[in-house]
Amino acid sequence: MKNHLIVVGKNIYLNEPFMEYIERELSHLGFLEEVTKLSETSAETLSLMQQELQMEGNLVIVTNKNSFTPVAKFLATMIGDTLILKENLLIPSKSDIYDDNSFLVQHDGCKINVVLAEPGATLPMFLIEHSEKEGILHLFQMDEESAAILLESLAKSHEVETSLTTIVPGWIQAACSSKKYGNLGNFFKSATQLFGDKIIESTDIFAYLIHKLSQKNRTVTFAESCTGGLIASQLTSRAGSSAIFKGSLVTYSNVLKAGWLGVEKEVLEKFGAVSEQTVEQMLSGAIEIAQADYALAVSGIAGPGGGTLQKPVGTVVIGATNGTDTIIETLHFDGDRNYIQKQSMLYAYKQLITIARKDLFSV
Repeated sequence: MKNHLIVVGKNIYLNEPFMEYIERELSHLGFLEEVTKLSETSAETLSLMQQELQMEGNLVIVTNKNSFTPVAKFLATMIGDTLILKENLLIPSKSDIYDDNSFLVQHDGCKINVVLAEPGATLPMFLIEHSEKEGILHLFQMDEESAAILLESLAKSHEVETSLTTIVPGWIQAACSSKKYGNLGNFFKSATQLFGDKIIESTDIFAYLIHKLSQKNRTVTFAESCTGGLIASQLTSRAGSSAIFKGSLVTYSNVLKAGWLGVEKEVLEKFGAVSEQTVEQMLSGAIEIAQADYALAVSGIAGPGGGTLQKPVGTVVIGATNGTDTIIETLHFDGDRNYIQKQSMLYAYKQLITIARKDLFSV
């Protein structure tokens, strides 16, 4: 089934944080297959709506204040309807499902949800539901080819479709869907039995970490250099993070690595800031200062400058510790500065999942 998002209004789609908010809300419903952006209501808007009505599918139209009523009028005209006033909202009379600034129209096999959205305000309720059942599996300590082979027969037996992608080395994400109710739940149970502590089922793995670690009363802290606070912001953007997050230090300079985290000047001079020796001492300093159960530390060269023959752009050292056991790895990531930073952040969380396995996978 096709799912299409149309955004009408430049003030909406040029506002990147607000668009990310919209996409987050719709990602749970599966509405990121196709996104069309229009500056205002026009003949193109009408043409797109006509095309959608000719096929089965789900359509969400997010409009600004100026475009909401014209879009509602276009829609009413196409389905042979008229606009009426319901709860101070002009909507097609055939719309029986509506909420503040949101209404749903069903026509033949097509469902259309029109939503009035304004940057800076809370989004209205999306009234459309995705007919397929969907979920996300995260597989660790294996490559994409191995994960695909192991999942293939299991997915077929449960009539589940899977699409795999490598988030970072050793972390595979599988998007799973089934059109039959109950299939996905049984598939997840079978996959968990097969993979054990190498699999997590969650649409938001960071929320999962918060939930599981808070159940165990465990805390985390971070020491970041090239990621510049990205590891911390990824966690604190989720509700409930204060239950597990002690705080973090962003130490870009060697002066602060030494002064705040206690990295020895001799280590910095001999091995450099981007080294396993430095990251090991960053971990020790962070976990001691915060008195946390787990610590992550990252130091690297995100680019575009700063690389050398020995340590080219993309060289990143990432470590995790629980105070007793420590993991430190030197990696090389390709891409632009932001992509290298995000890969570094994600790999650090992969290490956290490894070092905190007992807390994350135990009942």
